[in-house]
Amino acid sequence: MLTGQRIPKWLTPAIGYTVSAVSLTWVFWKFPWSQLADHLMTLEWNWVALGVLFEISVYWVDAWRWRELLRPVGAPSFGICLQSVFVGLLANDILPAKAGELIRCLLLSYETEVPTPLAITSEVILRIMDGLWLVIAYLIITFQIGSHSKVTDGMWIFGAIAVPAALVLLFVLFRRQHAREFVRMTSWAARFQHLLDEVHRLGHWRELRNAMWIGGLYWLMQVLAIWALTRADRFDLGLSAAAFVLVVKSVATLIPNAPANVGAYQASVVYAFTFLFVESVNAKAFAEIMFVFLTLPAAIGGAIAVVFADIDLFALHRKAGKARTEGNRIPA
Repeated sequence: MLTGQRIPKWLTPAIGYTVSAVSLTWVFWKFPWSQLADHLMTLEWNWVALGVLFEISVYWVDAWRWRELLRPVGAPSFGICLQSVFVGLLANDILPAKAGELIRCLLLSYETEVPTPLAITSEVILRIMDGLWLVIAYLIITFQIGSHSKVTDGMWIFGAIAVPAALVLLFVLFRRQHAREFVRMTSWAARFQHLLDEVHRLGHWRELRNAMWIGGLYWLMQVLAIWALTRADRFDLGLSAAAFVLVVKSVATLIPNAPANVGAYQASVVYAFTFLFVESVNAKAFAEIMFVFLTLPAAIGGAIAVVFADIDLFALHRKAGKARTEGNRIPA
């Protein structure tokens, strides 16, 4: 007989809001409001527009690589993938604990013939690819700019998780028979049989390779967006510095927290800028500028997608919460 243990519903939001509260307290302690006003008045808006354009392109590229990965299992249209991406972004901006990651999978499943478990599996594969690109980006950055030992230690830990996860994924994808035998012979792994079957359906080298390369463009667009904003705010920083800020921000906001990663987002940007020899007051001002101009486009795009597609976002959130609760049951 199986019994179920559930992770308390309040635990994940509580951790997230605690992280956000501590981060916001640190960022806004003696916040330089006058300097922020000066930064806004001296922004070069042509560079701001270019940064926003790069940021919007990120979501189009994300939809492209998702469609490419799902090509072997139905090839949903680019429009449906893009709609799901934007709705997920809006959900992340207004709901805690990165609920949009699951909501976008549910929406894609409802609008296409792709089963929900398969949509979620594809999302997991994309996140593993993202982890590899972050490791690659950081290795490239270390040849261009100096780094702090704490950041390097953090990336070693992150890489120690991301790289083995990718190797396990490749083993499952291309050593299918061996993976099945391992599942059959190992009692604790038997619960992953269904996941194994879903992963196998996505195990096509051509589509995986294409999705991985498109993922490189996905991260490059984000680097360019940050770089354009630094130019708009008259920082003399190059692409390597922008990539460094992106890596630190991305790793620091991995833990599900408050909507839009508020607090953790700004704190990680300030933290990264201090290693680039930027004064704290200017780093804090830029962190707010970056948060607004690189988060608002996603929210606007998501709102447009919700209105035109007539989507009940909160109904999807309830379904996502139910699916997450069922996923948290641990067989005894």
